[in-house]
Amino acid sequence: EAEAAAEAEAAATEAETADALAAALAAQQAGTADAEPDGLGADEYADSEPRVAASEAASTGETRAQQLPGMASILNAEIERGLQLSDLRCADGTARPCSEDSYLLTPRGVGVQVTEDGGLILTPVDQQPFRVGETGQLVPRGSYTAAAQQAAEGAAPDADALDEADSSEAEVVTETVEATRSSAQDFETRIADAIRRAGEQQQPAASSSSDRNRDLARAALVGLGAFAVGQALSNNREVALNTGDRVIVNRPDGTQEVLKDDNTLLRQPGATVQTENFSDGSSRTTVTREDGSRVITIRGADLAVLRRVHIAADGTETTLIDETVPVEPVRVADLPAAPAQPAAQPSATDEAALRAALQREAQITRGFTLNQVRTIPEVRNLVAPIDIDAITFDTASAAITPDQARSLATLGTVIQDAIRRNPREIFLVEGHTDAVGSATFNLALSDRRAESVALALTEYFDVPPENLIVQGYGEEYLKIQTPYAERENRRASVRRITDLLASTR
Repeated sequence: EAEAAAEAEAAATEAETADALAAALAAQQAGTADAEPDGLGADEYADSEPRVAASEAASTGETRAQQLPGMASILNAEIERGLQLSDLRCADGTARPCSEDSYLLTPRGVGVQVTEDGGLILTPVDQQPFRVGETGQLVPRGSYTAAAQQAAEGAAPDADALDEADSSEAEVVTETVEATRSSAQDFETRIADAIRRAGEQQQPAASSSSDRNRDLARAALVGLGAFAVGQALSNNREVALNTGDRVIVNRPDGTQEVLKDDNTLLRQPGATVQTENFSDGSSRTTVTREDGSRVITIRGADLAVLRRVHIAADGTETTLIDETVPVEPVRVADLPAAPAQPAAQPSATDEAALRAALQREAQITRGFTLNQVRTIPEVRNLVAPIDIDAITFDTASAAITPDQARSLATLGTVIQDAIRRNPREIFLVEGHTDAVGSATFNLALSDRRAESVALALTEYFDVPPENLIVQGYGEEYLKIQTPYAERENRRASVRRITDLLASTR
């Protein structure tokens, strides 16, 4: 009983001290404090330094509330150091959940209340840009940093972090699209410049080589939209090639990655594009079409698509991509065997065969993220690709002539019908090259070829571009195994990946 009484007395004293600290911080936040907190002497106030981050003046006993950082600053610092919801305790010393007339206190003395929607209200009631994540982590509002970081680590980003970014903190760019690249246009000048620049980068290193790489990235990424160049080149990634609309970076493991704007397909003439660029490089782009429909795409600082939603003119919402859906890491050994490849690819004009091939369901019991589908071949191969044999490309070209585009009519009809029946259908268009030339250049070229096919499907056959994802794989998957020029290797293919994505299953 004596021990219990002592503990109760200690808890009451701690609660009283906590209340005094929180009140002092609240007064300071409101700009009204210039005296020591009531009920807390200067020496005791100085001793509380680990909780309230008192200034150096604490050692002289002159610490006053007005000299302390604001509550939001202290809370933000705690969050950056990994503050968890479990670290908060009731200010009145009782066990959680706290009583209705109490509030939570952080280890460093900031009083907060957690609202029903996960927001944090500082004491006194003064809404601040912080929120509670699904797993109890505290994250700042105003950007998609937390979601992007979780996606980069292979975890499902917090859905709320995507919805609650504060637009008032963003740089907003609005434009009306007048003209865009068509599937028939090539990029000879940019390619030539890219080859020249790549050659310069491969020469003996000069003192400015690192700066040149970053300048090339910056020049290209300005055209891609908001992007944190430092983020793009972090983790020892360096620019290998810049084609003006794509940047190829080297990963530490020796592989390469394409950085590009996945919203390019959505930029149709007559559309209004509003992009909110946040300070961390993340962005939210809203494409409003002439018919009143909208497509909203949220991207992380690495340009990865975190969410894409189509909103019809009548207000009907369709989620197309959502990387916040919880997904387990991929263990290739645990994946089912890939389906047997058909003895022959369906003809480009055989509608029944194309329809059957693209509608074949994947025999899997789990879903994957879009990034997993794009980057792990064993995952992609759970659905068979359909080679678009009606189109092959000229050397170093990504252009599709109108005559070639007409050969996509049957494929366009099949894809359009599938999306009409299920607006959540997602198709991956893949680009390939032969083995002639550098692997870096071929990776950029193949990605551009995939984009050309997707553009042709949209331009000629009204396939909704938001349901298409493009990805180049360079010379990695040769159809004809030869190191020489081979037209059949300069091709594109398509897969229906709806069954693979966790967000569309």
